[in-house]
Order: sequence, then C-alpha cells, then structure tokens
Amino acid sequence: MSKLIDAINNVVAQFLEDNMTWTVSEGKSGYNNTTRYIEENGNKYIFRIYESHQDLNKVKLEHEVLLKLVKIPNLPFHVPVPLMTKNGDTMVRLNDDSMKIACMYHFIVGENPSLDHSEIITSFGQTAGSLLKALNELKLNNTIIYRPYYEIEHTYPDLPIDKIAEWCSHPPHEFTKYKNELLWIKQQLVDFKQYVPTLKKLPHQLIHGDLNASNILQTSETISAILDFEFVTNDLRVMEAAVCISELIVGEQNKTRLWENIEAFVNGFTSLISLEKEEIEALPILVQLRRLDVFVHFLGRYLENIDDMHVLEEQIVKAAANPQWLQEGGENLKLLFRN
Repeated sequence: MSKLIDAINNVVAQFLEDNMTWTVSEGKSGYNNTTRYIEENGNKYIFRIYESHQDLNKVKLEHEVLLKLVKIPNLPFHVPVPLMTKNGDTMVRLNDDSMKIACMYHFIVGENPSLDHSEIITSFGQTAGSLLKALNELKLNNTIIYRPYYEIEHTYPDLPIDKIAEWCSHPPHEFTKYKNELLWIKQQLVDFKQYVPTLKKLPHQLIHGDLNASNILQTSETISAILDFEFVTNDLRVMEAAVCISELIVGEQNKTRLWENIEAFVNGFTSLISLEKEEIEALPILVQLRRLDVFVHFLGRYLENIDDMHVLEEQIVKAAANPQWLQEGGENLKLLFRN
C-alpha cells in the first residue's frame, strides 16, 4: 500500500504546484479503475488509475471529448475536467513496475442517484438526450478506439464468441450452479448475429456507451453531472437509450414499477431526441445486447484474474435477469417510444 501511495504522490506532484501540500483518501471506486480523493487547501480533485488497459490513445480520446464538451455553451450538466501537468499533459504513467496510466480531474459535487422514482428518472432521460445532442456536435482529432456494441465479438481482446460459448456450455465447477443462466446467455449470443446486418444501417454517432447510476451525479432531483467517458465511441445513436433502459430493468424486479420507470425515462429522452422507426424497432434487442456485452466484459476480466468469481457471478445474474424480455417487454417498449 505504501508503494501505491508513493506512486500517487509522485503523480500528484506533477499536477499541482511545488509549494502545495495535499492529502490522499479513499472513497467510491469502480470496477475498471482505482479512484482516490485529493484535497489541497480546500480544493478537491479526483485521482484515477486505469486498471483495465495501459493504452494512452484511449485516454487521449476520452480527454479530448471532455475538454471539447466543457466548451459547449450552456451545457446542462457537468463533466469531469482533466487537470494538466506542468508539462501540459493530462495523463502520467505511475513510476512503479505497473506503468499504469493516471490522471486528475476537478471534483464535481453530487451523489450517485437511486434510479427508483419518476422525477429523477425523467431527468436521467433528459440528460441522456442532451448528451447525445452535445456529442453529435463534436469533431474529434483522436482516433475512435472502441468498436460498436453490435460487434460483440470485439468486446474483450482475444475472447471470440465461440470461446465464450464454450465457456458457457462447460463452465468451471464453481459456476455450475448458474448452468441454466449460462446456457441462456450462450444462446442469446449465438442468436444475436442475425440482427447485425440490419443494425449496421441505423444512424450512428458518438455515444457515451455506459450511462448508469454509478456514472452520473444528482443534486436535488436533477441529474447534474455525467462521469466516466472511458468507453466513448461511434455507435448506434439508439444504443445510448438501450444502455440506460437495460440498467433500469436490472435494478427493478417489480413489473409495475419497472414500466413506470421506463416510461419516465422515455418521456425525458424523447423530449429531446426523436428516434426513427427503425431505431425503435431495434431497441429491445439492443437492451438485451447491453447485458450480454457487460457479461462478456467481466468474463474477460475474470479469465485474466483481474476480478474474483463473485464479480462475475453478479454479472451472470444480471445478464440473465428478465429472460423473457424480448417476448414480453419488447413490444411495450416500442409502443412507449412511438407515442
């Protein structure tokens, strides 16, 4: 731990002035990154270490998006603003054996919301729509790194669909209690291929791609900030909505409340974005695609010994939640967007 603190302090010293002193504390941190909180004379910053990759180009793209978003006049939400080192860089490698990438952002006040009532969920929908409009204005210099969701075979390096299917069919002993869920996931991955040619024809644009309660902040009953643009990419425009709806489905098992929540999101989203008929038709399968994609991501992390089995177990359960979604919920979802 002392080595990590030393490495963090070494990086912070490159971002802050020489005569400054600061404290480092722990707090909320996601699966993909390590987060620390830096405080210097009342000023607060977020310190982030990227755990899932060491690709400078990915971070350069993320930072370009953030620095261009904050220049948009009257942007209705905050985004993280990267600090620059004394050398003018927004990222630094840790001076230890890991060579992991680290950066600092200005702290944003707010709390992760509980997406469990209509007012905040409507604001979530409005914010997702506002973000799509803002991202569509950006002209980027850096190369897009991540592939679209529908190219699920590229979700995780060296983890093709046939390898995933084999793992789901013959999981390690500790996962055999999830046999039914894994066989269902496998079949969904195999069946998804038939939709890809149609999906490729739908409108594409830059999207955030990972909007969920852990990546947004609220103040009062309004979504006030969007975080973690790590996976920003050129993808289906409608995929942004599908990701959000997928998160609502996983978070609510009561069907009545679930549909109230989805309707609240749709009302907020469609107040700013009008989807084409073909995009609406694709929504149910894209909602399901999001859950499959997250499972593949965490399966890859498990196989590389980044996460323990309990993290993957959680994602298996989430991916297989509401297995009748396409049959029972898809038409209802499309009706909400058509009205």
